[in-house]
Amino acid sequence: MTPFEREVRAKVYEMFRDGAVQITTDTLATRYGWVSEAVDHALVNLEAEHRLVLKSDGAVWMAHPFSGVVTGYLARIGNRVWNANCAWDALAILALLGDGRAEGPDGLTWEVREGQVDPSGLVHLVVPVNRFWHDIGFT
Repeated sequence: MTPFEREVRAKVYEMFRDGAVQITTDTLATRYGWVSEAVDHALVNLEAEHRLVLKSDGAVWMAHPFSGVVTGYLARIGNRVWNANCAWDALAILALLGDGRAEGPDGLTWEVREGQVDPSGLVHLVVPVNRFWHDIGFT
């Protein structure tokens, strides 16, 4: 990863942390005064290195644990809400940003207080960890 790619990646994470829902090449280039082609090249390289995932239109789909698309999984802290890729990522957002609520489809919720998850339980990973990147969208 080049220094510029590292900076682009850091800004993607900062933007998601600060509430961005969709992050594109143009958004990054405009906000930080970068050349669009350089940003696009950096994003493509970051995806090739499995550091993030792009949608077909080039927007950031995943910068784990953040999601650039609605998935049915959310992390909430007070009035702030972030899209997550799955239950595990919703909990990871809270681990990064603070106590709150992780929500999943069909009313599933987990409260995180002082780093403890309630209700406790198990996370079942359907895909073995060493195969996550074979189809990260499914995983």
